[in-house]
Amino acid sequence: MPRPAHSPTHTSYLIPHTFMPSNLKVQATLLTVAILFTSNYLISKLGMKEFAPLSFAWLRVAGSALLLWGIARGERLPEGSGRRVVLFSVLAVVINQTMFLSGLAFTTVQVAAILITSIPVFALGAAIAMGHEKATATRVGGIALACAGALLVVGGEGWHGTAQSVIGAVLILINCLSYALYLVVSKPDMAHLSPRALVARMFAVGTLLMLPISAIPLWREDWAAISPRAWMALLLVILGPTVAAYLLQAWALQYADSSIVASYVYVQPVLATILGALLFDEAIRPIVLVAGVMICAGVWTAGRKM
Repeated sequence: MPRPAHSPTHTSYLIPHTFMPSNLKVQATLLTVAILFTSNYLISKLGMKEFAPLSFAWLRVAGSALLLWGIARGERLPEGSGRRVVLFSVLAVVINQTMFLSGLAFTTVQVAAILITSIPVFALGAAIAMGHEKATATRVGGIALACAGALLVVGGEGWHGTAQSVIGAVLILINCLSYALYLVVSKPDMAHLSPRALVARMFAVGTLLMLPISAIPLWREDWAAISPRAWMALLLVILGPTVAAYLLQAWALQYADSSIVASYVYVQPVLATILGALLFDEAIRPIVLVAGVMICAGVWTAGRKM
């Protein structure tokens, strides 16, 4: 027998689509997410000067899980969604966080930001293979233009690699593939489920799954030697690049294709370069400004409604 419309369980996990935000609002949200994710490189790099990478990763996930659980309190997911939540958590939290922070510890902010631009390539390929999206000329052309801008950063700034940097780069690429798959496979669920409830459960599951991986680093951590500045870096990473960014991106994923959401990572290399200049007195080269124009134009082209 169907539940009556006023039943609280009927609407506790479904999203009413009586409101459709403007394309400008969706694009502005995705740009905000890109800025938050860019700040993650710098803040996490500072935090991991004192924390072990896996300790920092687990504390980030655990702290985010507690905060998200409070935000999504009372919101539920439908029965039978447990396996999907575990899959999303493995892709977007466990593999993503451990690989990204471990890779960032071995390489530079700029290299990590540039490698993140492989996410749209993985996402678009996966979405097309799964039949979720069509490979239109406009979409592929926009992503290609943004990719060319990111590669221009590489050519202009140069790449001074080491053996340690190569390991870091491989870990970052694994993170990119995992997160791209998450964007694609979670797209159908984001259209019908509460993003807050889903993300909260993803981080709760991730906290449990990452504990065996992080147990030894956590046990060996010299907690007394960690400064207030490092703890503040951890708090900022939890509030901004994790909780706020994941919730905003989950909201935007309801209204934008996964490849468009992923294409905003092309903004990150230029933003990381600018922030590096502001915080570490690094010089901004004219070629980076040109690349920024190309990246923004590519993101706009890929996001056009055709």
